[in-house]
Amino acid sequence: MAVYKIFPSKDASIYSRYPGINAGRDEILEISVKNNTSYDGATVNVGSTSFDDIRRSLINFTTNDLNTLKSFNSSSFNANLRLYLANAENLSQDYIIEAYPLTQDYTMGTGKFNDNPNPLNGVCWTSPGPTGSTPWDKTTGTESYLYTSGGGVWNQTYKATQSFNYIDNKDININITSTVDKWFSGSLSNYGVILKHSSSIELNTGSFMVLNYFSMDTHTIYPPCLEFKWNDFSYNTGSISNGTITNDNFIINVTNNPGEFNQNTKYSFKIKAKDKFPVRQFTTSSVYLNWKYLPTSSYWAIQDYKTSEMIVDFDTNYTKISADNTGNYFTVYMNGLQPERSYKLLVKTILNNSEEIVVDNDNIFKIIR
Repeated sequence: MAVYKIFPSKDASIYSRYPGINAGRDEILEISVKNNTSYDGATVNVGSTSFDDIRRSLINFTTNDLNTLKSFNSSSFNANLRLYLANAENLSQDYIIEAYPLTQDYTMGTGKFNDNPNPLNGVCWTSPGPTGSTPWDKTTGTESYLYTSGGGVWNQTYKATQSFNYIDNKDININITSTVDKWFSGSLSNYGVILKHSSSIELNTGSFMVLNYFSMDTHTIYPPCLEFKWNDFSYNTGSISNGTITNDNFIINVTNNPGEFNQNTKYSFKIKAKDKFPVRQFTTSSVYLNWKYLPTSSYWAIQDYKTSEMIVDFDTNYTKISADNTGNYFTVYMNGLQPERSYKLLVKTILNNSEEIVVDNDNIFKIIR
């Protein structure tokens, strides 16, 4: 199985209450609604309705990076847009985040929300370019903001959503496979994605909900990414008859971990599994040298060594461990990992009795520039 990540080429937040400012280089992306006038007394009139403050985010990935994904020629893939929560305020028990493909390109600009003066040199609520330039063009999309131009234009046909309840992790992990598929086919131009609250939140004059996520300009390990997964699983042992691990008394070794990788590396880790207590045999060589295969229901994962956060989690569809006549293996694309950090490989095996075994042998490696 394969997991490949690409990072944004540009992103920005736009604000109905501050329709001309640019926040293209801000460390935070906002998906917020502050329509509750008891919070502050200001309002913004949009058409015939008064609103206080609606905030949306735009995010884009280069066509070259997308073409790299396309070159894998996978007939079946999942593409998930991932953003990591920085902070939140006044969340509802249940809410929905929506993602749509933009139908107009935008200029990122170099502003930040708190800049004074703001450079006004990139995308804002009223325009995809600097303040005073051509407004968002509703004729190129199937939707724009309420009654007047502003807030982005997008195609409603390829709407993607993620629902959150009270106990859910609040990071965004939203499936936009249908949009990416149309970018690949050329039937949609790649102008990026807009993220927003549902209309039931945005059009409620009493709403107040704040969600802030790390942007591509963050100084943390949590920039947004497009995570692309596809099936490259293969389990073909040929004529090898070494057998398969059948109980929890086994050990595994990653036999080819050099310890450091360039961030653009594609690498296949080799695994050998052995019985911890092999059956006694009268042979001319040690039975402790005999290796076996892991079961087909075995999976890999990658954990950040310092924070213990799962960077690539176990996935029964997309991180299965393959096998050939030399043993088990799995392939990692290092581009989705932050440089100058260390990571740990984990292996999970599900035995025939449904017992799950997670093996952590401190197989650590570092990504270098």
